[in-house]
Amino acid sequence: MGVKLMKVFNLTKKKIVVISLGILISLSVISTVLVIVLKDPKDTVTFVEGSLNKDTTWSGLIHVSGSVFIPINITLTILPGTTIEFEHYRGYKELATLGLNIVGGTILAIGTPDQQIWFTSDADNPINGDWAGISCTHANDSIFRYVIIEFSTIGIEQIKSSIEISHSIIRWVNTEGLYAEESSPLIEYNLIYANAYHDIALEQHNYDVNIRNNIFNGGHFSIHAEATNVTIENNYFVGYSKSAITGGQYSNISVVSNKFTNITETAILYDPTTTVSTLNNDFGNASVPIPQLDFPDSKRSDLGYTPGDPEDKYLYVYPEIDETRKIIKRLENEKTIGSALTYVNGSLWRFNLGIYDKGSLQSLVEIDPNTGNFTTYGNNVIINPRGLAHDGQYFWVNDFTLRKIFKFKVNSSDIIEILDSFDVPFSSEGGLVSLACDGTFLYSLSRNGASMYKIDLNGTLISEIAFQGSPIHGSIVWTGTHFWANSEPYLTRWYSNWTLAGKIYPAAWGTDALAWDGSYLWSLSKTCEIWADGKIFQIEIVDDQIAL
Repeated sequence: MGVKLMKVFNLTKKKIVVISLGILISLSVISTVLVIVLKDPKDTVTFVEGSLNKDTTWSGLIHVSGSVFIPINITLTILPGTTIEFEHYRGYKELATLGLNIVGGTILAIGTPDQQIWFTSDADNPINGDWAGISCTHANDSIFRYVIIEFSTIGIEQIKSSIEISHSIIRWVNTEGLYAEESSPLIEYNLIYANAYHDIALEQHNYDVNIRNNIFNGGHFSIHAEATNVTIENNYFVGYSKSAITGGQYSNISVVSNKFTNITETAILYDPTTTVSTLNNDFGNASVPIPQLDFPDSKRSDLGYTPGDPEDKYLYVYPEIDETRKIIKRLENEKTIGSALTYVNGSLWRFNLGIYDKGSLQSLVEIDPNTGNFTTYGNNVIINPRGLAHDGQYFWVNDFTLRKIFKFKVNSSDIIEILDSFDVPFSSEGGLVSLACDGTFLYSLSRNGASMYKIDLNGTLISEIAFQGSPIHGSIVWTGTHFWANSEPYLTRWYSNWTLAGKIYPAAWGTDALAWDGSYLWSLSKTCEIWADGKIFQIEIVDDQIAL
């Protein structure tokens, strides 16, 4: 289906553009010069949605009324001065957050210093998370130059790609400003600030990443690397409430000739598996200059906070009761994110990113679901657990970074005992993102959500079910009769042959793991990833047929 040009018409749109010139001088100077330009053009608005079926050029005002897809052998060219506005959505019962998706195709979004390309929300008073963001898979020839990305769930996500992102502004994003897996991006001469989690997150086997000559102008965290080789050079980091650069999971990070100012916590923080080399960095001795950018910090509105701040307006936790389910309990002691949860013999079990008390890596935690009290067990092997299950005797966990499934048990000692491991099926395709067990077989989902794998307990692939449209997004659990899964915006119930049986709405934003206690569903949710709030919810299913 081609992009639907629903309507082209003229309308008068009064715009207020605020241009901050202070960035061209020095971001260490707090005061700025503001130039207010009033525009009252008669813009031609092009409404678009669907999949492009030929090379296409956008200009003027583009209104995205449904997500847009750029498939293989198709190029979308966006001319300087174009504004792409996405219809905003702030509920939780619909999959209505729209995005731009490059799926093997190419996007050439190349503006100029005085004609930047805007990717933004259509709301009069936009907030973070109004639209989904830009997702790029197998998009090696794509370029984003002199663009502005704001108010999205993610900024630019690239997987198995090598994309240039330069001379651009990334701000007010609900999760990561820029995100990469198995990619080698070039990120240079950008202004990046006020994003919720990290300005840049490099997760899962990125290589030859170059981040240079950027200004990171405040937020929570700036750059995070996992299983990544990256060079960070000639950048300016100013005004971060956490660490500026963090790393883990066997990353190699080179930090050269960067300037750090007003970083609240340790500027560079990394785990024992990671190698960091530093050279000629400026932590207050004025030895490194601030990069000079050749474009203004243009604004049409200002969010007024950094996403993740206490005043964040995004809907992270949903109403306790709706027509499909009821939230019975929220475990306030479980305050960190994670992607592994199971229920065994009256206890909830998870790996906890916030606890490293008995081993070198994140601990396994046994939780009393009635009191919230917990016991920890050390872990020295499992790096990135995404999916935890139990076969009635032993635990099984999927390690997304190592691309292995581990079998282990908990002894009277404080350290878990690894009993066996094997490589996941098709590990070169990006690993697996979930794990469930019916007592005889393991089940896990491919990274791209296209296939469900049935694996015996010796690691042999028994069968593969190919899905149309990726209806499951990572979390699965077996109840004894059915599977439950995260299928945004729903939690979905499935028959054993993976046909749909029911739907309910989740408890909170970002369901990363599910467990079943025999009567109730439990979810481990992000809410806001950096908040120290209760992440585990107990859910009573009221009616899973209403949403079908």
